[in-house]
Amino acid sequence: MKRHFDDELKKLNDKLYKMGLLVEEAVRNASDALFQRDSKKAHGVIKGDQEINLYEIEVDELSHELMALFQPAAGDLRLVTMALKITNDLERMGDQAVNIAERAIILNEREPLKPYQDLPKMSEIVRQMVRDALGAFIERDPVKAQAILEQDDTIDDLNDKIYDDVQKVLESRPQDIRIGLSLIMVSHNLERIADLATNIAEDVIYLKRGIDVRHHIRERRQQEG
Repeated sequence: MKRHFDDELKKLNDKLYKMGLLVEEAVRNASDALFQRDSKKAHGVIKGDQEINLYEIEVDELSHELMALFQPAAGDLRLVTMALKITNDLERMGDQAVNIAERAIILNEREPLKPYQDLPKMSEIVRQMVRDALGAFIERDPVKAQAILEQDDTIDDLNDKIYDDVQKVLESRPQDIRIGLSLIMVSHNLERIADLATNIAEDVIYLKRGIDVRHHIRERRQQEG
């Protein structure tokens, strides 16, 4: 019985990993669609979201089957429950990638407001966070997960900087308000993906160390603010 459960658990991990790879690809392609002004790639991201949603359904069904058939306890139960939460986070990342792709289609029809500067850097860090969060879960690596929490602060700073930079440009070019708002929304979408990757990292730390770090991080940020 235990061996059968382990086999099914491996299948669950494999599905989560493949879903994560699709999400990472969606984030990369959505960003490239904007930076390379490639609307065809953006449409591909929107269409590909269906496959990510399908994986969410499959992981959800398999997780509930594992709980119903094997009634896992303690660490095993926590692991299956976490898989349900992670697949939801991944699906929401996919939705954010679609939002970026939709903004890219709009922006690609207009002259660039200014060089994007920090957006490519922000995108690269976010994609790495998604990749590392997935790896931390698959490898059950709390050290890798902890590093992701620190990167989230960098993303927040970049998001604030992009907002300020765009606002300054719009002061002299108010006619480009729609373009500016779209750029701010892309930055916000990337920031949300980083938050979701951080959620996964926090879950990995809890899984391996039994420590809920969410409250401590929020408390630290309030003190810094």
